[in-house]
Amino acid sequence: MIKSMTGYSNKTLNFQNISILIQIKSENSKNIDIYLIDESNNLSLGEDIRRKIEAALNRGKIKVILEIEFIDSYKHIEKIKNQINKYLKIIDSDKINMNISYSEINELLNIEKIKILKRKDIRGKIIGLLNECIVDLIQKQEDEGKVIIRSVNSKITKIESIKNNFRRKFRLYSKKLEKKYIKEISQIGEFSNQKKDISPMIEKIDIEEEIVRLESHLNAIKKIIKKNKGNIGLTLDFYMQEINREANTLSSKSKDPKLSEDSIKIKSLVNQIRELSANLA
Repeated sequence: MIKSMTGYSNKTLNFQNISILIQIKSENSKNIDIYLIDESNNLSLGEDIRRKIEAALNRGKIKVILEIEFIDSYKHIEKIKNQINKYLKIIDSDKINMNISYSEINELLNIEKIKILKRKDIRGKIIGLLNECIVDLIQKQEDEGKVIIRSVNSKITKIESIKNNFRRKFRLYSKKLEKKYIKEISQIGEFSNQKKDISPMIEKIDIEEEIVRLESHLNAIKKIIKKNKGNIGLTLDFYMQEINREANTLSSKSKDPKLSEDSIKIKSLVNQIRELSANLA
């Protein structure tokens, strides 16, 4: 399925007294680059997340955010407070003063979060939520991919229209040029075969070969789009380079300003398609 490389998904899950948040943001990239933001720095969990992303997405700069919060942090603070009171009772006989700041309590909460991430049931919930997030992201990428392809098809149709006009305009231009050359030759002197004398001049500006190649590239692109398979972005970019090359040749060979203007139109459409294809996975 053709899809865009850009997309965003955000999923949350409440389980017991824990709220799990996963965000995935995808941007353009020639390769797949995964950036994981996880305050627990759980390496094992991080590797599982990376493997899941790599299996589902083939290209893009992927940013994954994993956050875990206590729904009712007061319960955990009370739990920590009870543990601290136990230690206070132990050291009370030695009359040691012990002050604990809010930041230290918060750090203790973070330690609790790291412990929670090691639980198999919590880990399973995280991976399940990640799968939901990936499915949602891919759906959004496919929806955007359809919009991009519609725009690409519209521009391909315009290039085809210009290409068809090339043939018609060139036939009119070559006939006009032929009459001009015959008139000039006639003024110089008498020639037994004027058509034969001017044919090399007409051949130098003949653009049929370029038009045939242009048709071939356009037909190949339409077949690729019709297959509706992934990894189309780089392929489209390659064909756009080829079409741009043909447009340059058409412009340089043609002496007709109208045909040169059409070549510029094709090059402009090619640049637009290349910008669109850069966003296709």
